[in-house]
Amino acid sequence: MAVEREAPRLVASVRDEAEAIAQDESRLRALLSRAVGALRADRRDLGGLGGEWPVLLRFLRAWVQGDYRRVPWRTLTLVVAGLVYFVAPVDLLPDVLAGIGFVDDAAVIAYVLKTIRGDLERFETWERKEERRLERRRRRLLR
Repeated sequence: MAVEREAPRLVASVRDEAEAIAQDESRLRALLSRAVGALRADRRDLGGLGGEWPVLLRFLRAWVQGDYRRVPWRTLTLVVAGLVYFVAPVDLLPDVLAGIGFVDDAAVIAYVLKTIRGDLERFETWERKEERRLERRRRRLLR
C-alpha cells in the first residue's frame, strides 16, 4: 500500500472533525497552535515539505485572524483536516516508528498542498500586495 495513494482517504477520515473545528474559532486557534508547536518540537521535515509549511500556516493564521477570508469552505476544511491528521496521536503509521513514522503525515500534507495550490498562490499574491500596502503606510507615517 503506497501511503501517497491513501492520503485522500486519510484526510476523509478526519473530515467531520475538521468541519466542526473550522466552525469554531477557539478550536481552530488551538489546532493552529498545536501544529506550530509540533513542527517546532519535532523539527519535522516531512519529506522536504519544510519550505511549504510556513505558507500553509500563514494562510490559516490569516483566515483565523480575519485578514484573509477569500477562502472556499472546501479549502479551509481540507487545510484543517490535514492539520488534524498531522497533530493526531494515532496515525496510519505511528510517529514513533523511527524513520517512517512521519511518512503518512507527509503524504497527507503533500496531498493538501497539491489540492489547494491555486488557493495558496492567490493567498501569496494577496500577502505580497498587503506587505507593500503596509510598507507604503509606514513610509507615509515616517515623513
